[in-house]
Amino acid sequence: MDENRIAGAAREFGGKVQGAVGTVAGNDETMARGKPDEVGGAAETLVGQARDAVRDVAGQAGDLADRAIDKGRDVLPEAGRASRQGGETLTQYAKEFPLAFAAMAGALGYLLAMAIRGRR
Repeated sequence: MDENRIAGAAREFGGKVQGAVGTVAGNDETMARGKPDEVGGAAETLVGQARDAVRDVAGQAGDLADRAIDKGRDVLPEAGRASRQGGETLTQYAKEFPLAFAAMAGALGYLLAMAIRGRR
């Protein structure tokens, strides 16, 4: 529970008590002094509730991402190995044939630029 919720509830309660004391005593000034605390406490409680909601959503998103990763590992157990092997192959090719690799990378970049530019 967010600390704003606790502090806001206490402040709101204090404002209500002060307003009630003013009402019972017939003192409008004391009653009026309790209102800002009551309203401010209610607002602070809302801030705390919003912060709690954001934390809950963030936690749920993290859990969902973890489940998706686990599911992906179950469905495609070889994907990680194939990705590493492909990366190692490209690295080896770049070391053996640096000019050819640079030319292919440039050509790929040019084709991507043409494809993107053609969409406009």
